[in-house]
Amino acid sequence: MFEHLAQSYALKKAPSTVIPVGISIKAAKEKYGLDTLYKLASNENPYGVSPKALEAMAAALNDCHLYPDSTRDTVLKNKLAAKHDMLPENIMITCGAANALAFAGEAFIKPGNECIITSPAYPPYYYIVYKNNGTIVDIPSRKDDMKLDTEAVLNAVTDKTRLVFVCNPNNPTSTCLSGDELYSFIQKFPKDVIVVVDEAYIDFTDDPENTTMVSRLKDQPNMVVVRTFSKLYGMAGIRMGYALACPEIIGYMNKAMAARSLNTVGIEGAIAALDDEEFRLKTVNSNRDERTYLTDEFTALGYRVYESQANFIYVDFGCSCHDLYFALLPYGVMIRGDFPYARISIGTHIQNETLVNAVKDLREKNEL
Repeated sequence: MFEHLAQSYALKKAPSTVIPVGISIKAAKEKYGLDTLYKLASNENPYGVSPKALEAMAAALNDCHLYPDSTRDTVLKNKLAAKHDMLPENIMITCGAANALAFAGEAFIKPGNECIITSPAYPPYYYIVYKNNGTIVDIPSRKDDMKLDTEAVLNAVTDKTRLVFVCNPNNPTSTCLSGDELYSFIQKFPKDVIVVVDEAYIDFTDDPENTTMVSRLKDQPNMVVVRTFSKLYGMAGIRMGYALACPEIIGYMNKAMAARSLNTVGIEGAIAALDDEEFRLKTVNSNRDERTYLTDEFTALGYRVYESQANFIYVDFGCSCHDLYFALLPYGVMIRGDFPYARISIGTHIQNETLVNAVKDLREKNEL
């Protein structure tokens, strides 16, 4: 069905990478004389790694002189298949969600194809399209609530449109469409348009089961859903993710994957993480409480905080995010400073309290 859309894999020159604004944690500590610096910039899990995953990964180190055992990939696929009520052939294990997104791009973006991205967006979407010589069609989010402008996106579809990136909840705006609203939107695309739904933050929504598109995959063969172990299970440094789609799409994406590109430690960690219900609940519940705390504090100060369904918030402080980034560093807080508004990862309570106090102090000094 999708053979005519699949990429030919001609060699292409990738664009240069743009480095986000900022300095390293080490450099910031040295410059400002800090013993502690709280990184609230990359949406990482502030509670560390799933203990069960950590134990499994530590044990797996003993076998790192050997190539990964492919049967363990199968174990992980079977476990994910059971979790999502899918078949193993619907699943592709990747080195992080970013690789799954890239494989979708390599498989289906041909030179001249149009690819729709809703801005502000996760920067790698743009790199993926550039790398594969596609044409970016950028559709801004709705101004009033920073949510996906479904009508504008559908109006932008042409006979050249081949792929659409949708992040739900969206990075960096933290906003989210309901499952019914998103699925109704996706159903309106032509069947030869591949819709990639990035669900890196789906576990932090108030209703993940009804928000996810995984349960709709059986009825929507032109859709790809991408998930990660980086956020919920704290495995960002290990690089484990996966894609779910119909077997035909998974087959084309697999062609873009190099042999033995997965690692033993990551596979064992992911298998164990799926059983760590205690850590999952701690992460989700703590995130919800702290999200409310930050939203209430900044709203009380008069700032616009967009409705978040993620493990980060998006705040209009009425100033340059670049300037705010550097203003917060002396207080031992690092945020993301290169989006239109401030994207701030939700940390532990002490981290969040430090951030709030820093903002209040900057206001008192008329520096914010």
